Amino acid sequence: MTTELLRIVLPIELTNGNDGRGYAWQRSASRRKKLAKQLAQYRREPFSVPVVVEVTRILGKGQRLWDSSSIGRGSYKEVEDTLVELGWFHDDGPKWIVQTIFAQTANRRDEGPAVEIVVKEA
Repeated sequence: MTTELLRIVLPIELTNGNDGRGYAWQRSASRRKKLAKQLAQYRREPFSVPVVVEVTRILGKGQRLWDSSSIGRGSYKEVEDTLVELGWFHDDGPKWIVQTIFAQTANRRDEGPAVEIVVKEA
């Protein structure tokens, strides 16, 4: 059994990337800056061990479940980059984040839209 290091629900909404990412890095950089302001209160010291990150998209009222592959291809990369910037991880490479697992739930709509992040020791 792996040790759970952190469980937190962040008040943000994931997008599924259907707006076309392409090579438009400016759009993702803009999103990341906005997220950094929104999540600034969640600054912390980096985990000292390699981790597995579980990301659960919590649907809000009127939202629909996505195809399972859409959860990971959407805006989570900007969230992850922001969490690195806020000190959660030394960096987002495989030395520190060994695996990222994605899920979604429509059973907690009173909390959503939001993202639950669970960090476990790898």
